Amino acid sequence: MASAPARTGSESAEPLTFGRRLRRERMWRRWSQLQLAHRIREVGGMHRGSAELPSLLIMISKWENNHKVPSQYSLHLLAAALGVPVANLGLPVDADFVF
Repeated sequence: MASAPARTGSESAEPLTFGRRLRRERMWRRWSQLQLAHRIREVGGMHRGSAELPSLLIMISKWENNHKVPSQYSLHLLAAALGVPVANLGLPVDADFVF
């Protein structure tokens, strides 16, 4: 009887949730949550603005832990801050939303 192959640390039976995708994108860049918050503020300044750093840090934690889902604006802001297509973050995208 053949045994099942051992799992490596990078494999997971769980699907990639939004929070895991967000954390993976941030960590791939070796950014802290604070660095992502600063980047969101920078990108937000070119659009409709963004929250203050303390609020952003709380929201990033809630998003990464799947306790909250970002609004369409925040989703687009996150994608722009990370430099990825919005669809890469794994949430439904409103085709009518204008960033």
